Formats: sequence, C-alpha cells, structure tokens
Amino acid sequence: MTGTADRRNRLQAGVTDTEPSVVDLDGSAACAEALTVLLTRSRRRVRIYSQHLARAIYHQEDCVDALSQFARRSRYARVEILIADSDPLLRQPHRLLPLTQRLNSRISLHKIQNSSEPGNWEFAIADDRQSLLIADANKWIGQYRGDDPVRNRKLQDVFEQNWLNARPDPSLRQFVL
Repeated sequence: MTGTADRRNRLQAGVTDTEPSVVDLDGSAACAEALTVLLTRSRRRVRIYSQHLARAIYHQEDCVDALSQFARRSRYARVEILIADSDPLLRQPHRLLPLTQRLNSRISLHKIQNSSEPGNWEFAIADDRQSLLIADANKWIGQYRGDDPVRNRKLQDVFEQNWLNARPDPSLRQFVL
C-alpha cells in the first residue's frame, strides 16, 4: 500500500525545479489516477488517443468527473479524443459517452479511419507539457510525465497525423426528436 501512497504523493506534488515529475505506472488503477491528475492540472487542451476508451480507465467516475470539470473550467478548454474502435462503447453503457454528447462544443470524439497503426498503446497529452503514455493497454503499464515538452511534441505529432484522417462516428451521435 505504501507504493500507491508514494505514487499519489509524487503525482500530487507537481513539478519541481530540480527534477521532472516522472511516475511509472502499473495497473489500471494507477493509470486512471494519473489520468485524473493530468486532467486536474490541465488548463486549455487535452488530447486522448485510445483504442476504445477502455472501461478500466475512462469509465471510472473520478476520470469522467475530472474531464467534465476540465471542459467546463474555461471557455477556452478543449478536449479531442481519438478512438480506433467504437464497438465497445456501443455494446455497454459508458459514462464518457453522455458527457461527450452534452459538451459537444468542448469535447470532440472522432474515430480513426483505416488505421494502419493498430497498436496496443494509448496516451493522453495536455497543454504541451504533461503526458500519460500507456505502453501496454493489456497490462496497463505506462508512465506519467508532468513536464516533458519533447515527449509531448512527439505524441502531438502522432495525434495530429491521425486526427487528419479521423471523422466523427455517426453511430455515437445522440438523436434528439
């Protein structure tokens, strides 16, 4: 239990001048906690690249609440979400889906078209500094960095390249009569 408390303290401590905030993550709970911290510290833009918005992380109440608070915090706040597969979102109710429909002017959810990169990794980036990289989404092994503009820029490039070919998924839209 000490490892979880230490990880939480390091995540909440923020970035110091002497060392960058780097936290190794192991398990879906640690990844969800890191995503919540990333969302809490973000100011203007968050980008999430995910295979299918796995319930182990993105369906957690804390994560959805943090995303909702971020999107409502400022009129300049924007969230862009890229997914490779929308079928898991449609099979079971997902807490994130109604939020994206309610806040569609602040949260954009697009599906990658013809993905040539079906990898098993995911990431979230915020404000050109913070990043959460999940290198193995099956085992939920990853790393959170609170201040790493170089890695953030590389992940931004991957995101932007895929965003160009992504489109809103018609099956995820809410129809109002």
